[in-house]
Amino acid sequence: MTGSTYILYTDDSGDETESLYTAVLIPLELWSLYLGRWLKFRQWLYTKHKVPARYELHAFEWVMAKDTPVPELSNDAPINVSRALRHEITIKALKTIGAMWDLRVITCRHSGPVKADAYRALIASLDSQLVLNDSWAVVVTDGDPKNPDPHVRQAHRDLDIKTRRVIEDGWLQSSDSSQLIQMADLAAYCAFQGHKRAADRKFMWDWYAEHLHHLEWQCSCP
Repeated sequence: MTGSTYILYTDDSGDETESLYTAVLIPLELWSLYLGRWLKFRQWLYTKHKVPARYELHAFEWVMAKDTPVPELSNDAPINVSRALRHEITIKALKTIGAMWDLRVITCRHSGPVKADAYRALIASLDSQLVLNDSWAVVVTDGDPKNPDPHVRQAHRDLDIKTRRVIEDGWLQSSDSSQLIQMADLAAYCAFQGHKRAADRKFMWDWYAEHLHHLEWQCSCP
């Protein structure tokens, strides 16, 4: 949307050959509404399957763990023994995000395992897209505020102060304390699997395309 201000949540995915960052951009005026919709999903997850909201929904462990991804529950709890059940819940989570029609998604990939390169590409591409849309954004990314990664600050400092639309340096927040970074983590993991198309992840090749692609900003990543 032209003229908007966004708060952006980002997380990474990838492997030894490629790094990826995905960001979800929430219009500032819709932050409470969209957080509320995600928390409603988490409340359903607790009511239906006893997974507490304090449990960090980390996409890789949630989707791929063979057993006991939720240690708060018994080993034989359905959520701990059934991948198929967790996959159904993951799709419900993606549909929850996909219904946030004014949310936007940006994904940037970079060859090689260095996450700093992918983050730099994301911030540069985001800034260019914000200029085109006459919009602004602040960035919240997964990390330890007490032990910040220097590449996060540098990626922001590399932007031209005279023209940049990304406000301030990236704000670091641990994913285990941020529901919306967990949402970004899920988007990043699905984006990477849709691109990588590994044989043992075939069941999720189309998850991103089916549920999140319509929200994507088509920006050019270096």
